[in-house]
Amino acid sequence: MKRWIAPSILALFVVGMLIYGINFYQQEQIEQAKEPIRGEIIVYTDLPNTLTAMLAERYEEEQKVKVTVMPLTEEQMSQRSASIVADTSGDLVLTSEGNLVIGANAGKYMPIVNERIDEVRDNLKDPNGYWVGIWYDPIVFVQNDTFHNGIGKYITTWDTLGKQGDWSIVMTDFVASQNAANLLYNMVEYKGEPEALEYLYSLKPHVVQHANFLSTPIRLTALGETNIGIGNLSDAAQYSHHGYPIKIIYPKDGTSYYVTGAAVLKNSKHKADSVEFINWLLSSKTAKYMVEKNFTYIFTNPEMDEPKDSMGHDLVLWPVNGGYTLEGKKLLLNHWVSQVRFRKD
Repeated sequence: MKRWIAPSILALFVVGMLIYGINFYQQEQIEQAKEPIRGEIIVYTDLPNTLTAMLAERYEEEQKVKVTVMPLTEEQMSQRSASIVADTSGDLVLTSEGNLVIGANAGKYMPIVNERIDEVRDNLKDPNGYWVGIWYDPIVFVQNDTFHNGIGKYITTWDTLGKQGDWSIVMTDFVASQNAANLLYNMVEYKGEPEALEYLYSLKPHVVQHANFLSTPIRLTALGETNIGIGNLSDAAQYSHHGYPIKIIYPKDGTSYYVTGAAVLKNSKHKADSVEFINWLLSSKTAKYMVEKNFTYIFTNPEMDEPKDSMGHDLVLWPVNGGYTLEGKKLLLNHWVSQVRFRKD
C-alpha cells in the first residue's frame, strides 16, 4: 500500500491545481466582465452587418468602449454624405472613399493628424486629414485552372482581355452595386469617358453574364462555368483559400480599387474616443484578426504584407482620385446602360 501513497499525493496535488486554475480563470472572467464601459461612440456605415458587428464587439471587449453601429444602405450613405442638411449627430462614418471625398468637400469631418495615419500611403487618405483608408479591395481577373493552362496565361492585361478570342467572361452589373460601379468610375477617370465606354463595349462579345452580386463572377469561374471572372480580390482570395482550382491575376496594366475608410464627424461629442477607434482599425492586430475571420482585404497599414497574385506579380493600381458627385455617378451609369449594356448598332 505504501507504494501508492506518493502517486496518490501527486494526483491530489494535480487535481487541486487544476481546480484552483479553473476557479482563478472563472474569477478573472467575472472581474473582466465587471469592468465598466469607459466610453461610447456611434458609427454610421454602409458596410455589411456581419463585419461591423464583429468589429464593434471586438473593440468593446478589448477597449471597454461601446460601439453603436447605425447601419445604412449604400444609397442612404451616399445621400447622407452629399446632403448639407443631413443629420450630423453621431461620431464616425465608415464607408467608401467616394462617400468620404464627398463628405470632406461638404465640410462634414474634422481633420485628424497622428503618427498612425501619417504612415498610410498618400493615395489612400485625404491630403488634409479629413479621412483615412483602412483597407482596399482591387479588381482582379480570376481564371479557372483549365483555361489558364491554355490560352488564359496570355490574358494578363485589360488590353488582352478585350481582344478577339474564344473565351467567356462574367462580371457584376454596375447598376447592382456601388462597389461594382467603382470599376466604371475609375476606368473613366483613368482612360477618359469615350475610351472607357468603348473599351467596355469591346468586352461584350465575351461577357456571357452581368451578375447581380459581387461574388458571382468568382464563384462561377471557380465552378468552371466561365473562363474568366472579373471581381474583387477579397472574394477571389477566399475561394483560393478553400482550394478551388483558380488563378488570381493582377492586370499588369493596372486596375481599379475600392477603398474603405473612416472619418470623424465635425460635430462628434466623443472626438478622442473616435480617433482611438480609427487607430485601432488601422492596427496590424485588428487587420490580422479580420483575416482570421475571412475578411481578406489589403490593409493600408504598411506593416501588413501586400499579397502577390498567383503568378507572383505585384499589384499595380490606377492613379485615380475618385470623388464623383451623385449626379456624376448617375450620369456615367446612364451612359454605360445606353452606350454599352443595351447598345444596339
